[in-house]
Amino acid sequence: MKFRQNPLSSVVIALAVWACLLPLGDLIDREAFLLESLPIVGISAVIGLVLSLLHAPRILILLAQTVGLAGVVVWRGLSLAGPGDALGALRLLTSDGVEAIRTQAPPLAAVPGLIWLVLLLSALLVLVVELLVNGLEQPGWSIAPLSLPFVISALIVRQDLGFLDVLPVVGGYLLILLVSSGTGRGAATGRASRQGSYQASRYATAAVMAAIAVVAALVLAPLIPLGQKQPWNSAGSDGPIQLSDPTVRLNEDLRRPEDSPVLTYTPSDGEPTYLRTVALSNLTADGARLVPMRLSRFGLGGAYDYPGDDVRVEVQMRDVPSEYLPAPFAADSFSAEGTWSFDPDTMSIVAAGETRAEQTVNLRYSVDSTIPNPTKEQVEAAAVGTGVDPVNSEVPSGLSAEIEALTSEVVGSAETAGQKAMAIQSYLRSDRFTYSLEAPTGTGSDVVSAFLLNDPEGYCIHFSAAMITMARMEGIPARMAIGFTPGERQEDGSYEVTTHDAHAWPELYLDGLGWVPFEPTPAFDGPPEYTDPAQQPSAPPSQTPTASAPPSAVPQQPTPTMTPPAQPEEGGQGQDGGGAVVIGIAALVLLLALPLIVRSLQRAVRLRSGQEPSALADGAWSEVRATLRDHGLPWSKASPGPASRELAESLPQQAAAALSEVAHTVELSRFSRGDVDTDQLAAQVKSLRTSVARGAGTGTRIRALLLPRSVFTRHG
Repeated sequence: MKFRQNPLSSVVIALAVWACLLPLGDLIDREAFLLESLPIVGISAVIGLVLSLLHAPRILILLAQTVGLAGVVVWRGLSLAGPGDALGALRLLTSDGVEAIRTQAPPLAAVPGLIWLVLLLSALLVLVVELLVNGLEQPGWSIAPLSLPFVISALIVRQDLGFLDVLPVVGGYLLILLVSSGTGRGAATGRASRQGSYQASRYATAAVMAAIAVVAALVLAPLIPLGQKQPWNSAGSDGPIQLSDPTVRLNEDLRRPEDSPVLTYTPSDGEPTYLRTVALSNLTADGARLVPMRLSRFGLGGAYDYPGDDVRVEVQMRDVPSEYLPAPFAADSFSAEGTWSFDPDTMSIVAAGETRAEQTVNLRYSVDSTIPNPTKEQVEAAAVGTGVDPVNSEVPSGLSAEIEALTSEVVGSAETAGQKAMAIQSYLRSDRFTYSLEAPTGTGSDVVSAFLLNDPEGYCIHFSAAMITMARMEGIPARMAIGFTPGERQEDGSYEVTTHDAHAWPELYLDGLGWVPFEPTPAFDGPPEYTDPAQQPSAPPSQTPTASAPPSAVPQQPTPTMTPPAQPEEGGQGQDGGGAVVIGIAALVLLLALPLIVRSLQRAVRLRSGQEPSALADGAWSEVRATLRDHGLPWSKASPGPASRELAESLPQQAAAALSEVAHTVELSRFSRGDVDTDQLAAQVKSLRTSVARGAGTGTRIRALLLPRSVFTRHG
């Protein structure tokens, strides 16, 4: 028999493919990739439903779906990659996704490269399942592509996936089998016997097979000795990127007597600037720590959008290895050889290539940045900023209870977050505190408590940790920045930065200003205007202030870089999540409007001009039948003349008259030997449709418009 594609087949396939992506949630941020994949499955469902209702050949449906999916995937890929050469951007986007999978620890944040790979996978799965189900009439084989996302997650994620992860795959597969059970050659067998018994036998067979699979998965699989899972991930350079703890190197370099050059830079405005490498957002009882980063190669220009001064710096690194790229905060773009990624939360630029620890050695690069430079009045008027990761507001445990009372006394009558920050900064820069390199290392709760209450001697990380702690007690998000002070100006206008210029300072998040740097360490002048005039400490530092060279791979507190923290309110990774939401909503609206669209297309095709009179007459009579069915009215299988007289009793008078005219013209076209004028048929059908709608209730008219019954039923 001839294959007949179920109009709902493509919709069910789209739902099954979308459901089978759920197991990827153990590998990638689930919400992001499920939202991004909606336009892919949506466009396939729309094209398949519309063309199957129009009885298009299956090869045409597959070709149309291929073109539609390719268009959506390429458009979204280019929007993720940003401006530039299209092929080059998509190639780099692909390598970015592969690199993230190869070097990051699950669960991976949905960076643009990974989103792109998921889109490609979604489109490929939809096309393969469509080919198997509607092209080759082999829906049973669709289990292979549907299970592919589950297999990918099972191979990459180190822990075993739960039983619930396989349920979306099984559910989608069963939906496809159910919707395919009444089409193709199998349907002929069903009609040859009793249809109910035939379908019951199919369902019973499926249930038995599913039960056997469940028993095998739950009972037999755990008994099979499979050995070590993922032995290829146990060693080698392809594991997750491990970032060293910057404070470890900072403490080491502070105690080195020698001073050595790190880099020279030339600012476009000629003004000295702090160069930042990384920010530590996690302040625990053990000290300031890195948080897992979510690295990306795309979207740097739109990741941070707060006011500041635009500056370009040209940097020449010395023979110094580093996994971070020193740059003014906040970088908008940079040009540097090697493979680099950035974290949109901290705006740290991190080496990601195979030789990433050596990428900064003798590296020459340029950075364009927007440096925060608010006035003192703007800082004092600023309220607490919101929308950042809550880790930036957590007060570490283990602090002395007296610190809270001290903080309240220091901020005094200050009302705004900016005023409180200025009061804390002024207090730490007062004569009460002394800069000393003999203070205990670390920034843990015990050290901070001793520094603020008993022994007020320390260096930059102590002053920074103290201000962060006190700011968080007042509800102000704060974190520790690690980098370099501006260095010493040279005769040619450049600045030389040495190991003695390495430094730590706090950044506080203020409403409307973003992350604002402060300088509580009295041995440094700090940013202009909103830093109190520098006051020298009561006793000279015990040693010339030194600080870390760019942090290198010190294997303490290793942190994989891709566990996603809470999504920030500002910035992003170039994913254009808002655009995906709009696309998803548009696809849903289009899906809901499909019956209306299909019905309108059917009417236009049936009543189109230029047809043979007999074809137009047949189309007009089919349209009459569809109109009556849409409004819940009866239909007669008699020929047009008797049928119009039979149906007249259930129609308004004007509609009955219009039906009689249409029936008369249709019968003439069928049985008359002469030429018949059918030019008025379209107008007569329109008159009938208008009269029927007027005589129907409001609910009936709405159902006839949005959910026309004729679209979902086949005429004999």
